[in-house]
Amino acid sequence: MALKIEQNSPSCDDVCKLKIDGEMTIYVIALLKEDIEKTFDQHDRFELSLAEVEEIDSAGVQLLFALVKELERRSKTFCLTALSPEVVKLFQRYGVENRFSNGVAA
Repeated sequence: MALKIEQNSPSCDDVCKLKIDGEMTIYVIALLKEDIEKTFDQHDRFELSLAEVEEIDSAGVQLLFALVKELERRSKTFCLTALSPEVVKLFQRYGVENRFSNGVAA
């Protein structure tokens, strides 16, 4: 599991671009959550790429819902910018592929 954070992107004002590669499973979710939450007070908008996620389980999906809920509570925006085939498959299996349309959990 690796989280890459690109803060203060010169092309976008106040956007924190996050990228997760490797796994989003129960074994690494606590660390991912902790690392992502460190950026919450520094930005108003968040973009998360899951294009390089090789393995995801229900804990990974729960993390995404929790992130959306917390950022909404803080009046911040969140969107998913890319999904790996594994993420798409799991979203479809759980019937949540439409819950993240336009980056917002419905």
